[in-house]
Amino acid sequence: MADLPGFSLSESSATWPSGGVNDGKRPPLPTSFRPEKRGRAANDADPSSSISSSSSSAAMALGGPASPSGGPGGPGSASNLPHLASWKSTTSSTDGDVNTGTYTRVHLKVKAQSRLGETVHCSGSSFVMGHFNPNESMTLVTTPEDYPYWTTVKPMILPRGVPHQYMYALFSGGVFSSWEQIECERVLVPEGREMVVVEHYGDYDQDMELVATGERIDRSLVYERRQDETAAPPTPNAAEAVAMEQETGDDVARDAAARLAARVAQDKDEADPKSPRSSVTGTPTQRFRQTNKLQSRYKRYMPSSYHPSPDAMLFLVCYHLPVKLTKSADDGSWSVEWNRDSLISRSENSIAESMNTTWVGCVTYHARSDQEELSEDDKSEITVILADMNCIPVFIDRQLAANHHGGYCKSKLWPMFHNVDILDIYYAIWDRAEVIEWKEERNNGEWWDAYQKVNRLLADRVGELCKENDTVWVHDYHLLLFPSYLANTCRTENRKRPKMVFFLHVPFPTSEVFRELSHGTQLLEGVLDVDIVGFHSFDHARHFLNACKRFLGLTYQSRRGGNLGVDYRGRNVIITISHVGIETTLIREVIESPEVQEMARKLREKHAGKVLIAGVDVCQRLSGIPLKMLAFEQFFSNCPSWKDKLVFVERATLTQTRLGDQNYSSNEIRKLVDRITKAHGPECIDYEESSSPLTIEERLALWLASDILMVTSIREGLNLKPLEFVFAKGINPSNRPGVVILSEFSACCCVLNGAVRVNPWNITGLVNSLDHALTMSDEERLGRRARDLPYITNQPAANWTKQVLSVLHEATDNAEGDEEYTNMEYMDMEIGRSHVMRVGDRSDFKQLNIDKVMEAYMQSKRRVFLLDYGGTIIARENISMYVKKDFTAVTGKRPSPRMMDALTHLTKDPRNTVFVVSGVTKSDLTASLGHIRGLGLVSDNGALYSWARSIDIDNAGDVTMQDDSNPSDRHWHQHSFKFDWRPVREAVDPILKVYCTRTNGSVLRYAQQSIAWNFRSTDPEWGLLQANSLQNDLEEVIRDLPVNVIRKKGLLEIVPEGLNKGVVARQILTQDASISHGHPDFLFCIGDDTTDESMFKAIYDYYAERTEESVHGRAGNGTFEDFLASGDEGPLHHVFTCTVGKKPSNAHLYVNNVDEVEQLLQALGKTSDPTEEESPTKC
Repeated sequence: MADLPGFSLSESSATWPSGGVNDGKRPPLPTSFRPEKRGRAANDADPSSSISSSSSSAAMALGGPASPSGGPGGPGSASNLPHLASWKSTTSSTDGDVNTGTYTRVHLKVKAQSRLGETVHCSGSSFVMGHFNPNESMTLVTTPEDYPYWTTVKPMILPRGVPHQYMYALFSGGVFSSWEQIECERVLVPEGREMVVVEHYGDYDQDMELVATGERIDRSLVYERRQDETAAPPTPNAAEAVAMEQETGDDVARDAAARLAARVAQDKDEADPKSPRSSVTGTPTQRFRQTNKLQSRYKRYMPSSYHPSPDAMLFLVCYHLPVKLTKSADDGSWSVEWNRDSLISRSENSIAESMNTTWVGCVTYHARSDQEELSEDDKSEITVILADMNCIPVFIDRQLAANHHGGYCKSKLWPMFHNVDILDIYYAIWDRAEVIEWKEERNNGEWWDAYQKVNRLLADRVGELCKENDTVWVHDYHLLLFPSYLANTCRTENRKRPKMVFFLHVPFPTSEVFRELSHGTQLLEGVLDVDIVGFHSFDHARHFLNACKRFLGLTYQSRRGGNLGVDYRGRNVIITISHVGIETTLIREVIESPEVQEMARKLREKHAGKVLIAGVDVCQRLSGIPLKMLAFEQFFSNCPSWKDKLVFVERATLTQTRLGDQNYSSNEIRKLVDRITKAHGPECIDYEESSSPLTIEERLALWLASDILMVTSIREGLNLKPLEFVFAKGINPSNRPGVVILSEFSACCCVLNGAVRVNPWNITGLVNSLDHALTMSDEERLGRRARDLPYITNQPAANWTKQVLSVLHEATDNAEGDEEYTNMEYMDMEIGRSHVMRVGDRSDFKQLNIDKVMEAYMQSKRRVFLLDYGGTIIARENISMYVKKDFTAVTGKRPSPRMMDALTHLTKDPRNTVFVVSGVTKSDLTASLGHIRGLGLVSDNGALYSWARSIDIDNAGDVTMQDDSNPSDRHWHQHSFKFDWRPVREAVDPILKVYCTRTNGSVLRYAQQSIAWNFRSTDPEWGLLQANSLQNDLEEVIRDLPVNVIRKKGLLEIVPEGLNKGVVARQILTQDASISHGHPDFLFCIGDDTTDESMFKAIYDYYAERTEESVHGRAGNGTFEDFLASGDEGPLHHVFTCTVGKKPSNAHLYVNNVDEVEQLLQALGKTSDPTEEESPTKC
C-alpha cells in the first residue's frame, strides 16, 4: 500500500507511514512532524522535532495562520482565528489517486448544541464542501428525534484515499456566525464505497483518530473520532470551550421542538416573498428598490434618456473653432461654414439640438499672403458672423499662435504624447530638417509661456460667460491647463465652478516618456481639476493613471457602472473610456449624392479591372506609410501574378506643421514609390500629396471605389477613417464588403473587431495579411462586416456626446454619490473565509496520468465520454493577449485532422457513447462535427442535443428536430420548456448597452436561449475589470428573475435557470442507461470553462444517486457483508473529471492544453478501434 500524504508546517517532504482504515485506525503522524502535545513537559519533547511547542507561533513565523486556500479572509477567515494551526499536504504519494477515478460516498454526523435560530454548516478543501467559503458551505439538518445530532442531507462524493480538510461553522438566521473553535482543521481520508463519520462540534485536535466502530447507519460503515490514548489531555482553554457548548438533557428536551419549529418557520419565511430577509440579502422590498435604483441609473446613461436642464449651457472649448472661414477676393467680406470633418462641429441630431450649446476657440486663419495680422474690422465682422452660430472666437496674434501651436503643442507635446522620446525629437536622424529653429531647446521657454497664455485667454473668456449649473467640455492636448485656470478663477471670485469634462483625442504617453516633460506635473494637475477625464482607449487611460500614481501619488478605484475614479483634492475624478463614432446620417447623405457617385466611378474607370487598396494618411513618420510601401513591394516580389491586378491608391496630406518630419517623410515615400514603380510597373501605385486634407466627398468616393483599406500607423490616436470605410461599404448590402487591414497601434483597433489586425513593423506579417485580405472568401468578408457595422451604425458621435454628459451629471448627483464606489473586484468581506484556490493546496487535484486512464478504460465494458468543444477539442486564442489575431474564438473553426481522427476511432467502438457538449449554435457544431456518424452533439449550452445518427431517441418531454442539411440522418431534440425573455430584457438591456458603449471591442448578442456580452476582443485588463463590474450589476437586477449569469472565457451570458451543460449531461447519462440497460462503469468528462463546472457537479450527483441504488439494491439480495466481500464496484466504477489548464476547478484532474487532450483521445481511440489492431497474416 502506498504512503498517505503527511502534513507539515514546513516545506519538507515528510509522509505518513503506510496504513489506512482497514485496521480501524489511522496511523499517527511521525513524531518529528507532530506539534508538541499540550500538557506534556518540555523535556519530553522529541529533540528532532522541527516545530516549536506552540503551533500558532510556528504558523505566525511563516506569515501568520492561513487557511488551506491561502486566500485572504474576512471575519471568519483563518487569519482571524489565531488558535487555528493549518496543515498542508507535502507529498503526492497516497493510497488514493484521483487518476484511478474511484470515489467514496461520505456522510457526516456531528453532535452540536445550538441555540434558537442557529444551524450547523460544514465547509472544507473539496468543492463539495465549498472551499472553506461559508457562502458555498453544506447545510446539515436535524429533527426533534435526532437532536443534537446534525447530518448531511446527501452524501459527499470524495476521491477515495485522498485527504480532505474541513471545519464546521454556525449560522444564525441564515447568516454566517462563527467557525468552530478547534486547534487545527479536521482531516478525513475517504475509504471504501461508503462511510459515515460521527464526531463532536468544537472537539478536535491532531491527535484524534478516525476509528471504525463496526456499526452501520443505513448499511454504511460508521467511523468515529476518538482521542489517541497516548495523547495529552486537552488544554484548559479547549476544555472550557467544550464545556461551554454542553447543555443539560432537560434543556435539550425542552428546546428541541422549539428549535425545529423555528427552523421550519425560517425555511417558510425564506420562501415567502413578504417575509423579512437577513442583513445580507435585505428584505424583498429593499431588494426591489435597489434593483429599480440600479435600472434607473443605467437608463439615465442611455442617450435617448438624457434630458439636460433647459437653463443650462454647454460650452465646447477647443483650440481650433470647428468652422471654415473664407474671405471673398472681390469685396473682402467673410463667410463661414461648419467644418464637417471636425468632431465637435454642429450636425444633425447633435447635442446642440437638445441643449443650449456655445463653441469657444481660437481663430488663427486668414486669407492674406503677407505677415500682417487680422485687422480690427476683420475681427469685428468675424465675431458677428460667428455669433449667429453660437461661436465665440478668441483672437491671438501670429507669434503667439506659432509658439503655442507650432512650438509647444506640435513640436513637443504631440510627438511625446505619441511616445516619441525627447532624444528622438531633437536628435533623431529622421528629423533633420531645414526648419531647425523649431527644435532648438532654447525656444522651450517661449513655447511654454505661449502655451500658458493661450490656455489662460480661453479660460478667462469662458469664465466670463459660464455659471454654476453650466457644463464646460474641453478638448485635446492643446488645452491641458485650461481646467485648472478656470477652477482658480472661480475660486478667486468665490463662486462654484461649472461641471467640467476633459477629453483627450491623442494617446497618452508612458510614464517613462511623460517624466521627460519639464512641466509634466503641472499638466497633470491642470487636467485633474475637472469632473471627468475621457479617453478613446483604455491603453491611453492606463498610462494616464500610471502617471498620476508615479508623479502625484494618486491611486484609482472602480466605480459602479464600469468607470474608474481618482481621488484628487477631496474630489473623485472619473476616468471614462469611450470611443467616439461617426456621423452616419451625414455620411449617408454625402455618399448618395451624385457628385460622390461620379467621383467613385471615375476612379474605378481609371484602374479598371484591378483591386484597389486605399490609404489616406498625414505625411509624417508616425503614419507608417513607408512600412506600407515596403510590404507592397515585398508582396509583388512574392506574388508577381498580382502585378497587373492590383493598385495601391495612397493620398498623403501635407499639414504644414512639424515641417522637418513632413519633408523627410515626403522624400522617403517618393523614393520608395519610384523604386517600386520601376520594378513592377508604373500603374501599381497611385500616389498623390495635397496641402489640405481630402474633403469628405473625396474621401468617401475613394472608400466606395476601393476594396481594401490599409492603415499602418506606428502610433495613432483618434482615426475615424476605418469606421467610415466599413460604413460606406456596408450602406448597400448587395455590395461586396470591404476589408480593413488595421495597425494594432491605432486607437480604433479596439472597436473594430472585424478588422485584420497587424503589427506594421512586421513586414512579413503585413504581406501575409494583405494576401489573406485579397483571397478572403465572401462569407468571411460578410462575417467581419457583421461584427462592426451594427456598432458603427448605432453609435453616432451625437450619442457619444450624450453618454459622456450623462455620466458627468450622474457622477455629480450628490443624492447618489455615496453609492457609486465599489472595489476593483467584488468580494463580500462580511461573510466568513474568502477562499482563493491554488492547485498546490489540493491533494485531490492532479495532472492526468494517461496510463492509469488507459488501464481503467481497457477494464471497462461500458463507457461514456462528455467532451467540451471550444478550448478542449479546438484550441482558442488566449484571451489575455492584448491583440487578438483570430477573427473568432471558436465559431467557424474546425478541430485538427488528428482530433477528428481520434473522435472517429472512439465512436466506432460500440461500447462507447461519445458526446461533444458546446455553447455554440447547432449550425456551427453540425458544420464542424456533424459528419462523424457515431458522435453525439449538444449545442446552445444544452438547449439542443442530437444522439449519434444510429440512435433515435424520442422523449415525450422533448421536441424532435431534424437537421436541415440532411433530415434523414441526424435528429435534434429541444427541451420543451418555454421562457419569456421580455422581463429579463427590460431589466438587463439598459445595463448591457451602457457597458457596450464603455468597453471598446465588446459585443452584445441575442440568441434564442441566451443573452451574451462578449468582451473577448477588448483590452484584456479593461475587459476583465468591466466584466467583474457588469456581473455584479446584472446579478443584482436579475436576482428575482429565473435566469443566471454565467461567466465564460471572454463572455458573460444570461441563460434561463435549469439550462446548462449539467442538465444535459444528466439527461444523456439517464438516456444512455435506458438504451444500454444499465449504467456505464467508465465515465470521462473534460472541459476548460466555467460552464463545464456544471457538468462536473452533475456527474458527482449522478454518481451519488446511482451508486446508492446499486449498493443498497444488491445488498438486498444477500448480506451487506457479502456485497462488501465481493469486490464488485458496481456501476460508475471509474469516473474521471478533467479540466484543460491548471486552474481552480471542480474537476479532480487536469491536462495542460488541447494537444494533451488530443494525445489522450488518440490513445484511447486506437485502443478501441478494431481497425487499428494488427490483422492476422494471410497464408
